[in-house]
Amino acid sequence: PITTIGFGIKAPGHVSLQVYDAAGRLVATLVDESMPAGSYTIEWNGLGDGGSKAASGVYFYRLTAGRFIETKKMVLLK
Repeated sequence: PITTIGFGIKAPGHVSLQVYDAAGRLVATLVDESMPAGSYTIEWNGLGDGGSKAASGVYFYRLTAGRFIETKKMVLLK
């Protein structure tokens, strides 16, 4: 399973996009770098940072760009 997460940033700066499980544990870091302003799409293939497959269930992703922080829910189905 692959999920596409789309986002846009208005000003250049450091961007972090992380996936957490329902218990609040970090599963994967998808982006952790400086990026120019613009629109982006990032794919998550359901793998954790260690390469292990994430179980089906509810996950949250948190986007941090400068002072902006947004958390959204997603469901991983296999």
